[in-house]
Amino acid sequence: MIKRSGAIQSPDKTLLKLFNHGISNVQSKNILCNFIKVNQSSIAIKVSNRFIQYKKINSIYPICIGKASVDMAETFNKITKKLNVLVHQGVIVVNKENAKKVNSFKTFIGGHPIPNENGLKAAKYIKKYLGNSKKNDLVLVLLSGGGSALLPYPVECLSLQDKILINKQLIESGADIKEINAVRKHLSQIKGGNLLKFTYPSKVHCLILSDVVGDDLSSISSGLTSPDPSTFSKTKDILLKYKLWKKIPTSIKTYIEEGVKNKELETPKKNNKIFSNVKNSVIGSNYLCIKSIHHFCKDNKIKSKIWFKDIEMDVKKLSLNFYQNLKKQNIIKPIVLISGGETTVNIRGNGKGGRNQEFALHFLKIMKARLPKQKYFLLSAGTDGRDGPTDAAGAIINDQTYKILKSNSINLEKELKNNNSYEVLKKLKSLVIINGTNTNVADVQILYVF
Repeated sequence: MIKRSGAIQSPDKTLLKLFNHGISNVQSKNILCNFIKVNQSSIAIKVSNRFIQYKKINSIYPICIGKASVDMAETFNKITKKLNVLVHQGVIVVNKENAKKVNSFKTFIGGHPIPNENGLKAAKYIKKYLGNSKKNDLVLVLLSGGGSALLPYPVECLSLQDKILINKQLIESGADIKEINAVRKHLSQIKGGNLLKFTYPSKVHCLILSDVVGDDLSSISSGLTSPDPSTFSKTKDILLKYKLWKKIPTSIKTYIEEGVKNKELETPKKNNKIFSNVKNSVIGSNYLCIKSIHHFCKDNKIKSKIWFKDIEMDVKKLSLNFYQNLKKQNIIKPIVLISGGETTVNIRGNGKGGRNQEFALHFLKIMKARLPKQKYFLLSAGTDGRDGPTDAAGAIINDQTYKILKSNSINLEKELKNNNSYEVLKKLKSLVIINGTNTNVADVQILYVF
């Protein structure tokens, strides 16, 4: 993997190997057993550094929501097969790419990134399903990224089409995931802690694969089992900030204005009794993913550093940030610089792409203009195996990619204005195309400079 000089052989293959290693350390099949322990009569679930014993449970209602749902459900079945407590038929809500039948689970294929009718059917089914749970039952929620889009349940005065339209507008506006989810929560019967209205007074434990920077429980899949600190007033401010207020459906504007005035419409806050029987455990996150890559580098004698974590910014700004830090910091090369988080893209064109692909091209552009002699390889990819509405996870580029771009007569500036990163990278043979990973902990950037 490395030469005597410390330089990496086959950098593109090595970066992919590092990326895949990081993913393996945040896949349910590899980590869920560390959080759920069972014997014949009880189940114990880890919270922070201790296990909570659920001994006097009559039955368990398992629900898996998000892109990692199938993997979570299959692993749950393996862990609990010797448990004598009644486990009801569970529910899976997952995207099409990761969908698969799982024994003892009913599967719904929701829409992502755009919600669909199947997701709404799933939400209504879950409401009825949880209505059967009692005080001495345990509702076990296995939650992963993507749940916000996969499980739409608009308030009664709004239609699914209203939710689909505002979801699309928010995604394309450049708003970050926390802002997007703040709006989603206030238009939903199930998000922002509202799911617990269906479960109370049952015990609830939620095991979470976090795709949100900083692991804010109220934002992951729009906080199905967490109190919501945001408000209707904040929701309106977000829509005004991104100049969406005049573009959204009148029905949504009317409901938000009513919510600002009527506190009874507000999402549940932390002092609400519905949170009294609820525990949440984060089992995997972006930071755990990049930390495992760093440890793998150490084990294989590859010099590395966790460069940036909790990234939250526009891809154009991030490419500038990377360049400035490469220029200013005294980095001893060769080295692998590992970063993670979730960027945003302000979509103005009608091209095809994703945030990782667009970041790669912005980085290529700025490095060519300002550090043309720097040798590097960059991988930027989504840990779920999908970047935007494309079949690619992201891209791998290097300091020679710009020459290939020019030899193909590609106008990079024009293509970036059209948000057409996918087609550009496809021509350059720089796309990272992998299968769905059955996990989702945002994005990873691995930069090798030498």
